[in-house]
Amino acid sequence: MIWVLLMITGTSNAANFTDGLDGLLSGSSALVFGAFTIISFWQFRHPDFYGVAGALDLAILAAALTTATLGFLWWNTAPARIFMGDTGSQALGGAMAALALLTNTDLLLPILAGLLVLEGASVVVQIFAFHAFKRRVFKMAPLHHHFEVLGWPEPTVIVRFWILAGLGVALGLGIFYGDFIMSGGVG
Repeated sequence: MIWVLLMITGTSNAANFTDGLDGLLSGSSALVFGAFTIISFWQFRHPDFYGVAGALDLAILAAALTTATLGFLWWNTAPARIFMGDTGSQALGGAMAALALLTNTDLLLPILAGLLVLEGASVVVQIFAFHAFKRRVFKMAPLHHHFEVLGWPEPTVIVRFWILAGLGVALGLGIFYGDFIMSGGVG
């Protein structure tokens, strides 16, 4: 129960930290939910190997979240006409944690959602460094604002962070499939 609480709280807060630039969270969330669509459908196709109850339902939920965040992204990219806010960002983070827990991929979530981990960790490091050493590690936290202060244009920061999110998703899916192969899933 404590693990579930930590996962949901941590992912929700990390998503909230990431939601600071137009389209940053919605674009990276679409990638993560797309990965969960693939993972849960793969688990549905291999029920004897994974034993995840309701894997097809989870795949449908993940696909719905993917398309919803992509549809929202149409209106949320810079310059945003619709904003997500705290409620939306925390709901997306909670949905990521819930999907990870229900697909038994909770240890894979920090890789799939690596951008959220990076953003959340930058806030923790900044607060710790300031309170412990009276110094800042970043010009501003979360990390995406650090690059804005350095002079990077907002679209540049967003697209480069989407690339990082995509790399995390690709690595996570590779690990997921590699585990399937190494554990004798193909035979």
